[in-house]
Amino acid sequence: MSTLALFVLLLGVVVGLAVVAGLGYLVYRHPALKTPVTVAVTAAGVLVAFVVGVVGVVSVAQASARGGDADPGVTVLPSGR
Repeated sequence: MSTLALFVLLLGVVVGLAVVAGLGYLVYRHPALKTPVTVAVTAAGVLVAFVVGVVGVVSVAQASARGGDADPGVTVLPSGR
């Protein structure tokens, strides 16, 4: 992964945590909205599902962009590692 991709991922995690904390604080100050733990955990679950989906789409896009220089069914080991 490039440095830019890692930075964007880190930024997304920080913003997501801020949103989860904000929701938790909001429902803590106004208990009539919902139980704070339920809202915070639900928001965190949605965030994790979103990040996993984005990472999956990016990895599929990168794999398809590399092209098909190997025969199907043949395992190619990474070189230079």
